[in-house]
Amino acid sequence: MAEKISKYEYVKQNIQKKIADHEWKGNQVIPSENKLCEYYQVSRITIRRAMDELVHEGVLYRIKGKGCFVREKETDKLSHIYSFTEAILLQGKQPSKQQISFSKEPAGTEIAAKMGLTPNDEVYKIKCLYLADQLPYCVNTSILPTYMFPKLEFFDFNKNSLYEILKTFYKLSMTRVQQTITAELGNADINTLLNNTEKNPLLKINAVSECLYQNNEQVFELYESYILTDILSYTVEKYNI
Repeated sequence: MAEKISKYEYVKQNIQKKIADHEWKGNQVIPSENKLCEYYQVSRITIRRAMDELVHEGVLYRIKGKGCFVREKETDKLSHIYSFTEAILLQGKQPSKQQISFSKEPAGTEIAAKMGLTPNDEVYKIKCLYLADQLPYCVNTSILPTYMFPKLEFFDFNKNSLYEILKTFYKLSMTRVQQTITAELGNADINTLLNNTEKNPLLKINAVSECLYQNNEQVFELYESYILTDILSYTVEKYNI
């Protein structure tokens, strides 16, 4: 070990080298503190100081109960998380939307379990109809914890993109979205909003969105979408790396 730098600086630099050399890749969990102590032959205090600095610098991030992970670089990402508005613009169509409802209410047992809340914690529920060239194609309901986004009710979602507000006003840094995709028949309310008179099957997406919040990965949104596939297609690319 070099004598001109402290032990924690050596550990910090070595971790950065492992990341730069792709020994540890983006979103990969790194070894536990105990294993790092054994590997570097230093104290837990030394390991923790090095990791705390790397978290603060945005090189690593923590997930409570799971460990410390490598922050994925923008240039390393294989996919991009698009909003519905961005997806429509990419297809050369003119997006617009209508806010159907906005409420603030207790999370309840099911939502609380998914978001790491208590049943009495309040959440926002935002329901919007999305249109492409004035034709409805998607009904989306988003659920967000109020403690993360105070005063969200003052924004007009007829004019503003939810994700743009979260990124610009609340400085949100989205890390991942887990989606469950099924084909389903919509209920009467959904079919009416989408003008789905033929009652064609719809693409239903249930998603859990996560972001970095106070240097930890945190669920910030649950959403449920019903989409007309003849207006918005959905493509998934799979990579072997």
